[in-house]
This record gives sequence, C-alpha cells and structure tokens, in this order.
Amino acid sequence: MFNTYLDKNLNVLPKNKQADVKNIREQNRFVSFSDRPNTSHIPIDSFLLSQGVKDCITWRGIALGKSVYDFALIPMIIWENRPATILEIGSGEGASAIWMADICKSYNLSTYYATHVYSMDIDPPDIPYNGVTFLRGNSEEIHSIFDVETLPHPWLIIEDAHVNVNGVMEYFTNHMQRNDYMIIEDSRGVKGSTLQVPSNLLVDTYYCDYFGRNATSAVNTILRKE
Repeated sequence: MFNTYLDKNLNVLPKNKQADVKNIREQNRFVSFSDRPNTSHIPIDSFLLSQGVKDCITWRGIALGKSVYDFALIPMIIWENRPATILEIGSGEGASAIWMADICKSYNLSTYYATHVYSMDIDPPDIPYNGVTFLRGNSEEIHSIFDVETLPHPWLIIEDAHVNVNGVMEYFTNHMQRNDYMIIEDSRGVKGSTLQVPSNLLVDTYYCDYFGRNATSAVNTILRKE
C-alpha cells in the first residue's frame, strides 16, 4: 500500500516516531476537532522557514504566502473534491486565487465544472484574471459578501484573513452542503485554541497528517462538512 522513502527507511526513526507513523496510518480519516491533539510533527523553526528564507514562495511572480506543505496539499484536495466554487477569505496580493484558478484549469475543472474562484479582501488586488473574481469586503460583514444561495457546490472555502474566524465558520457552515470543505489557515498555537469549530465540520486527518501530525498551516482545520 505504501511506497515512499519513509517505508524504505522507517527503521531510521526512533521507536516512538515509528509508533507515530503507525498511529497516523491506522487512524480514522474524519474525526471531531475536539478529539485531535494540537501538536505538530513540524518544529516551529522548520514551519517558519517553509514559506522561504530569502523570499516568499511566488506564483507568476507574485508572493503566494503558502507553506511548502500547503502548496502540496491544496492541489490534492482540489483534485479529489473537484470544487465548483472556491471562496477565499483574504486575498493578499492575489497570487493564491490565481494559483488555485490555474490548478483548476490544469485539471480541466474550469471546463467540466465551470469552477470559479471568488477572493475577498478589505483591499483586494486589481488583477483581471480569467476564472477569478476579486471582491471588496470585510470579514466582520461576511454575510453580505458572497451570493451563497446561487454559488454551485461543491465548495472549497479557505479562510486566510484571520478576522472574525468563528463568525466566518458559523456563517458558511449554515450554507455548506455535505462534503464541502473549509480550511482555516494559520491555526497553529494560540489562534487554534480560540476556534469554535461546529460539530458538523470534521477534521480530515488524511490531509492534516499527510506529512506528519499536523504538518500544515491548518492545524486540525482542514475540515469537511458532514
């Protein structure tokens, strides 16, 4: 079933780390947020370096602001779940929305599912790009930004503004359908301890623990609606 460098070199790890690998491989895929440990296999220094040391990871020359872990995980999540709508809260410089639109185009999702990315920010970038709509808005008024009644499912929602996060989760949960995804980024540490994750959003351990326990910026917060 497994065929990775880890399998070939598992004996290099100390016994407790080998046990961690075994536990990750045997755990249930979807579990309650409250049942998850808030620890990570990625040391904080390695995590902080994972966006780049000299410069931030870029896409089409624009700062992307993703860790190398999430840079690998999000394309896999998009491929598996084939969202028709991607909603991004926090546009930054716009690279993330453009990157996800490019991923969808490369997977032919734009053709077969008409996948579209909507990215909101209080000061959105002015970058015309096919497959992306940048919207001006405030997370404190999240209910007035997106036309949630007409946007086709499945959804992938990515919260990266870090404002009114619990309110954003509550709002979207009321409009999500089963198997829609929501990712809350940068939930390591204090921010994660303040989250009030609705009980019908389950942690997808497959992705959260893909590179080791919570080896992602979304610690316990790659979530699927039940």
